[in-house]
Amino acid sequence: MAKKDNNEDNQVPQLSELDSLRNIVFGAAKTEIEQRISALEQQTLDSFKNIELLIEKNTKALSTSMLEGFAQLEDKLALADQGQEQKAAELNAYADKISSELEMAETSNKQENDELHKRIDIEINELTVKFNHQLEEALARLTQVSSELNASKTDRKTLAKLLATVASNLETGDDE
Repeated sequence: MAKKDNNEDNQVPQLSELDSLRNIVFGAAKTEIEQRISALEQQTLDSFKNIELLIEKNTKALSTSMLEGFAQLEDKLALADQGQEQKAAELNAYADKISSELEMAETSNKQENDELHKRIDIEINELTVKFNHQLEEALARLTQVSSELNASKTDRKTLAKLLATVASNLETGDDE
């Protein structure tokens, strides 16, 4: 049986009459078309391989370029973050300095205001004492002059002149 199988495998299939006629009429064209199809298939496969290699190369280049770009962006972001942190620290230090200076100015102004109020109070008290003293003197003098006038029976015109003089002296603050 093994012999029979070998014989069958080695036998070329026999062509039918119709296949023979076809081969005679279209054989050369068929062979040429099959060769062209085979050549086109090979060209297509080669083109696909070339395109595949080109795509792989471009993908690797793009991947490398993207990774380098990302690394550069990360570096720039790190520098920007560092710069922002530094600026924030400077602004905070400046704000603390201004706050401290404002507190010192406020304390200084409060002390100056308190001293000014004390000085004004002292001056008001001194002026009050002085004017009260002058008023008492003027009243005492008026009483004295009034007593003298009552005692001397001077006329009313002289009394009016005297009162006008005393009033004038009180207004100007002159002591006589």
